[in-house]
Amino acid sequence: MNYREMGDTGVLVSEVGFGGNRLGESYADDQHWVDLIRHATDLGVNLFDTSESYGWGRSEEMLGMALGNRDDVLIASKMCRVRETGEHEFSASRMATTAEASLKRLQRDVIDIYQLHSPSREAMEQFDWAEGMARLKDQGKIRFAAVAVNTEADAIWLIEQDLVDVLQITYNIFHTRPEEGLFAIAAEKGVGLMCRMPLARGVLTGKFRPGDEVDSGHRATLDGDRMWDNVRRAEELRPIADGYPGGMTRMALHFALTPRAVSALIPGARTVAQLEENIAASNGTGLPAEISELITAVRAGWD
Repeated sequence: MNYREMGDTGVLVSEVGFGGNRLGESYADDQHWVDLIRHATDLGVNLFDTSESYGWGRSEEMLGMALGNRDDVLIASKMCRVRETGEHEFSASRMATTAEASLKRLQRDVIDIYQLHSPSREAMEQFDWAEGMARLKDQGKIRFAAVAVNTEADAIWLIEQDLVDVLQITYNIFHTRPEEGLFAIAAEKGVGLMCRMPLARGVLTGKFRPGDEVDSGHRATLDGDRMWDNVRRAEELRPIADGYPGGMTRMALHFALTPRAVSALIPGARTVAQLEENIAASNGTGLPAEISELITAVRAGWD
C-alpha cells in the first residue's frame, strides 16, 4: 500500500481508502462487516469514510465494532441532513449533537475528518457550521474540518474562504471537472482531497454492457439516464482496458490516482474480493502517460 499526504495536515493516508456507504447492510451479518474492515487494515488501509446517514448509524457502528479507538487509522464521518424532515440544517448547536452521536457509534474519542454531507451553497452561507467545527477542534473531538461538496464551484469557494482542511469530491473518467482549477488551488492552499466514486458507481468496473438489464436497486441507477450514457462510454474504453493489467477497474482507479492533488480514493467494497481488487490499484503513480493519452483521445469524442 502506498501513502500520500492529506494536503498540509501533516497526515499520511493510504492512496486507496475504504468508502463505508454499504457497511452494515442487512444481507450480511455484523461479523462479515467487522472482518472486512479488519482485513482492510491488515492490507494497509488507514482511511475509512462514513456518515451518520449511511444506514442511519449502521456504518459507523460497524467501524466502531471493528476498530474502536485505534490510533493507527483515520475516520472521516459526516453530519447530514435532518433525517425526519430532509432539511439541510448545519448549525453549530446541532453539529455538537450529531458529532457526539457519531463518536459514540464509532467508539472513538475523536473523528479525524468531520464533514458536512452535500450541503447547498445557501446552507453553507446560512448556518454557523464553521464555528461549530472550530469549537469541536478546540474540544479535541475532531481534527480536521471538511465538506463533501456537490460542485467544483463550491469546493473552490470553500478553499478561497479558508473554511476547510479537507474536501470530498467526485472524480473519475466520466467526471473530470476538478481538473479545471480545483486541483491547482487545492494543491496551492494545502487542502486534502478525498475522491469518491472513482468507479462511477460500478460502471467503470466494466460489469455492464449496453442493453444489459440492471437491477433497479443497483447504485448505478441513481444516475438515471446518464447511467446508460456512461455504460456506452465505458464500452468505448474497453479496448484500452482489455490490454491493461488489472483491466477496467484497475485502469479507472489509476486514472483517479494520477493527479498529485488527490490524497486518497474512497471506493466502497462489500466483499473481500472487491476490497483486494481496490487496494491492488495502489501504485504510487497512477496511469502511465501513454494510457492517459489513449483515454484522452476516447474522451474527446464524448463532448
